[in-house]
Amino acid sequence: MSEWTVDPVALKHVCPNLDDRQASDIARGLGEAFHRYGIDNERRAAMAVAQWAEESDHFKTSEEYASGSAYEGRRDLGNTHPGDGVRFKGRGRIMITGRLNYTAMAHVLELDLVAHPELLGQPPHSELASGQWWHDHECNTFCDRDDFKGLTRRINGGLNGFDERCRLHGLAQQVASKLVPRDLWAVLTDDERENMDALATERRIAKRHGGWEKLDGSHLRNASTAKHWLMDRCTELERLATAEADGWSRANRRRRHDLMKAATSE
Repeated sequence: MSEWTVDPVALKHVCPNLDDRQASDIARGLGEAFHRYGIDNERRAAMAVAQWAEESDHFKTSEEYASGSAYEGRRDLGNTHPGDGVRFKGRGRIMITGRLNYTAMAHVLELDLVAHPELLGQPPHSELASGQWWHDHECNTFCDRDDFKGLTRRINGGLNGFDERCRLHGLAQQVASKLVPRDLWAVLTDDERENMDALATERRIAKRHGGWEKLDGSHLRNASTAKHWLMDRCTELERLATAEADGWSRANRRRRHDLMKAATSE
């Protein structure tokens, strides 16, 4: 496993309304989505960031501002139960709407979005769902043809907000190389990556099932074992770094330490 991100500073260049924490969280969600769905060159990444920014009010929201009541009873969206309109309102960066679409995304993301639709509004799920929509609607082909207007029509159904989309695209093109996803874990050694993967996997399983108490104890034990291994490795890196001249700059120790420290601080 890896952990992907785009550059949060580049993201703030496109959407300066974001604070550092927001930019970092969204950048990681975008990185995971871009990597998974082949938005992996400068043209595709710049177009995707511009379009997703416009659809989500400059990444200010991952949930549509309207209540969703307008979707009540929409059988084409699978809204066949009372309250489905509000419950399954648009969420994501490209808004996913309706019980039918939430059910499809639940299968792809391995989340219970029918019982917990609010998860679709949280990074990285909001970005991954948008990436799945992007993939299903063959949006990369518009990027490869450099057809920004056609891409807008595919996403929006028209050309609403086209001038703003173009402005955002211009900003994204200025930093396009930094919007291509990169692997944060590339600096880790094989055993560090293995334990980071084990910890992240068990945490995802626990979250998907509603918490550690919903699982048998082996999952928490596996997570604890990986976490303590990583904590011990951080201690080892600190010892080596302080014992040698320029110790932190050697073998990517600082970046490796900070990644593992962040993972074990949660």
